[in-house]
Amino acid sequence: MKRGLGLIILQVAVALFLLASGVTGLLNSSAGDLEPVVRFLNGLFESRSIVTIMIVVLSVFEIIAGFFLLTELFTTDLRITDMILFIFIILWIANIVLVDFIAPIGGGTIFRNVSSVLRYMSTLSSHLMVLGALILVSRKFA
Repeated sequence: MKRGLGLIILQVAVALFLLASGVTGLLNSSAGDLEPVVRFLNGLFESRSIVTIMIVVLSVFEIIAGFFLLTELFTTDLRITDMILFIFIILWIANIVLVDFIAPIGGGTIFRNVSSVLRYMSTLSSHLMVLGALILVSRKFA
């Protein structure tokens, strides 16, 4: 299927986002933008070594997904890219639930003032944009 210009730009953006997040995750031992998921898993597991392994695995998968998305621009569709993107869609949904719904409700800081509401809406919208981009790129239509 021929990709439109918008989808190509979106695919490059998602690839660069995943590459940057993966490298940041490896450098900071945080799994990049999936840090809230790692923190949640950290609460479930007692062992710090298990969490460290998960951070490295998630970060490496982010780098691999970004690389395959960029590679896919110049080759045919790769099945592994679709599988990896599906995993990241699930992880990103978990990230949205943890960061944008559970954490603010637990802290009760969303409706403190107009500034906090706007910050919340900005964060939520950026997370939803990443999720939408992951879904569009994985389905390869636009």
